[in-house]
Amino acid sequence: MAGTALELVSFDVDGTILRGRILNYLRIPKECHDQIEVLHESYHNGRLGYDDTLRAQFSLLAGMKVSEIVPRLTDLPLVSDLRATVERLSLKRAKVVVLTDNPSFAVDPTRSYGFKDIIASEIEIQGGLLTNRMRILTNKLHALRKYCLENGLDTARCAHVGDGFNDVVAFKGVGLSIAFNSHEEEASRTATYRVNGNSMLDVYRVLETHLGK
Repeated sequence: MAGTALELVSFDVDGTILRGRILNYLRIPKECHDQIEVLHESYHNGRLGYDDTLRAQFSLLAGMKVSEIVPRLTDLPLVSDLRATVERLSLKRAKVVVLTDNPSFAVDPTRSYGFKDIIASEIEIQGGLLTNRMRILTNKLHALRKYCLENGLDTARCAHVGDGFNDVVAFKGVGLSIAFNSHEEEASRTATYRVNGNSMLDVYRVLETHLGK
């Protein structure tokens, strides 16, 4: 990265820009939330694989109306100074995007914070209703490379900010990476920088020296 300004900064959602998991803020029946949590625990106990867990969780939403279940922005416990961070990055001419395995519709409310794009899992919507057809994003680096190719960007001039095991592959493939408030040993070990704090501006201060004027 020496002498090369960042072109893009991507942010993970769960545990990074959001305190918690965004699926917990979908406006769905309690029994559906309970089933999502059971699947989450099954994954952590090794009874379900990563891809299978996401597919099973998202399938529970089939038949629901997107406009009725999308999270309310005011309900989301977003990290402090997120808007200010995105604004400062944009002023430095860096494209700022979300990169997540969550469904794009669930993350869409965060666009109001200034994110230019959302790179995410996609669930088909027909007549305003979610279906069982979906494309799961399980490899963040592959998804980011595809986005960069389509937008004339260089992944070597990208930074990724995340906290989990599924951010590691992106950390290894971008020019700069930040593990933010991470409890995952591999993520913390792999990232270029490790930052702990209550404000996303702590992350910005690390990125600042790698940005254009």
